[in-house]
Amino acid sequence: MYPLQPFIQAKRRLSRRNSRYECQFRANGSDEYSTDCAFNDLDLAMSFVSLVVRFSSQVEAGKVFDGKTRQVVFICHTPVVESQTHQAREAPAEYAQLAMTGFDSITQKATSKRKKKVNETLARLRQLHDELNAQLYTHPTERPSIHSPSDAAGILEYFIGGLDHEELWVINLDTRNRVMQLVQLYKGSVNSSQVRIAEVFRQAIVDNAPAIIVAHNHPSGEPSPSPDDVAVTKAILQAGKMLDIELLDHLVISTGGKYVSLKERGLGFS
Repeated sequence: MYPLQPFIQAKRRLSRRNSRYECQFRANGSDEYSTDCAFNDLDLAMSFVSLVVRFSSQVEAGKVFDGKTRQVVFICHTPVVESQTHQAREAPAEYAQLAMTGFDSITQKATSKRKKKVNETLARLRQLHDELNAQLYTHPTERPSIHSPSDAAGILEYFIGGLDHEELWVINLDTRNRVMQLVQLYKGSVNSSQVRIAEVFRQAIVDNAPAIIVAHNHPSGEPSPSPDDVAVTKAILQAGKMLDIELLDHLVISTGGKYVSLKERGLGFS
């Protein structure tokens, strides 16, 4: 169960009155949508609706309504999880990502404009990431819990699943496996020669976190772990034992909700 309150407080710093794009949500068991907030930027509105639908157990569906054209321009629903596969999770944010990046690659001007738009949207998502961490710190009882690799992947896929470059993130957990903080650690290739193990545990030590989960993305869309991924996992696991901070898992996340748990495959944890 993921609480809606941290996102509500975070978006109130970004939304504006009388904005064009209204974020509307339908509660579980209800047939009606209600407007929660509005943005002047369509990309930000779609990103926010996708995140709220994913993290809130009280919301069944969300949509973005264009107040100027009086039309619905984006809809997403609660992800459906099927059994016996790690690839069944829906990732509605991927549709928002397509809208963010655009489709016109004919001219260099269009490509440059699209790239600028993506960078602006990613910057806003980073701002939401910072806001979320602040809410996790000030409202510990509302922290989402991690009980399985799919729980962790479900949180991080919206931040790193659709990136065109690799990033390494760390989830710091408390004694009840509740998220204390999301730490963006590295940008670029993740390999055993680049990753400084001390940096992986730095914030966990500050937070006095008893456990962590490490995750990074594969922009290629193929989440199979590489030999470097396994080597990094082994190094982090050994360092964690000396620091008395448990490495619960290392996830490789890619597009479309796909991920691999190195612990489930016995890679680096033996």
